[in-house]
Amino acid sequence: MTALLELQDVHAAYGLSRVLFGISLEVNQGECVCLLGRNGVGKTTTMRTVMGLTPPSAGHVRFKTGNITGWAPYRVARAGIGFVPEDRRIFSELSVWENLDVARRAAQRPGHWTIDSVIELFPVLGGLRDRQGGFLSGGEQQMLTIARTLVGNPEVLLLDEPSEGLAPLVVEALLAKVGELKAQGLTILLAEQGIEFSLALADRVYVLEKGTVRYSGSAAALKADRALLDRLLAV
Repeated sequence: MTALLELQDVHAAYGLSRVLFGISLEVNQGECVCLLGRNGVGKTTTMRTVMGLTPPSAGHVRFKTGNITGWAPYRVARAGIGFVPEDRRIFSELSVWENLDVARRAAQRPGHWTIDSVIELFPVLGGLRDRQGGFLSGGEQQMLTIARTLVGNPEVLLLDEPSEGLAPLVVEALLAKVGELKAQGLTILLAEQGIEFSLALADRVYVLEKGTVRYSGSAAALKADRALLDRLLAV
């Protein structure tokens, strides 16, 4: 199977601080692939490298059949990769509807996702249409960030630590919504520390440690092998 998204021996750094040391991974059409690992192992940097926010110092990023290594983030987004960052980056002074409308105006890819369809996925946003983003709860902001990204009609959705800092009931609701996106066939690359959240969604898993891939395999196999899970993630 030809990978929809592929990283080949990717190295990345922030100035003189090297973070990624030869990351290779692939995400196939319709899969949910999870990057697992503790803080500081390179999960977010891997996402940023795909999006062109942290261009790799070596290696290649391929999307569909093209090499997108070092592309500007707007080109990566227009090619069909959507990014939901860990810090959400909503426009706090704009209303929920205005946040979505900004994304709609910027979108250059036709598709299923419109303001109406993302509100159908996240009905709570419909009731908060006129509320400023800065007055939303953490869970509401996360839903808005995902909805705003979907309006761009991405072929691959990058989700960076979506459950971080959220209450358990909110995490459960978010898990259900991301599960709906997966069931609809959206390809997802997920970076998470939450093991239960990750393994409930993922088809395959890459465990990162110190900027390298320590383990890759099926999520089901990892979930079934508690000793391996403990050894890899010290849970």
